[in-house]
Amino acid sequence: INRVVSANDTLLSTDSFIFATGTITLTLPSAVGLNGKTYYIKNLGSGVITVQPTGGQTIDGSANAVIEFQNTLIGLVSNNTNWFIF
Repeated sequence: INRVVSANDTLLSTDSFIFATGTITLTLPSAVGLNGKTYYIKNLGSGVITVQPTGGQTIDGSANAVIEFQNTLIGLVSNNTNWFIF
């Protein structure tokens, strides 16, 4: 499912493509039980998008990922324990 997000939000397991605007924080659901789940998040505006996992999980070993530049896209995938950028 495609969604446009312009305020802090928690992603749903049914989301796939997120088009984000503004300086906001997006929270990923738990990676547990979502092995292989992917999200594509694109920064459509000039704000900074912060993506954070839940429950002490990490993104590539870090506490969060930041999408600083307009038109930048990142992909995230769950390995059933944490999230990884691809």
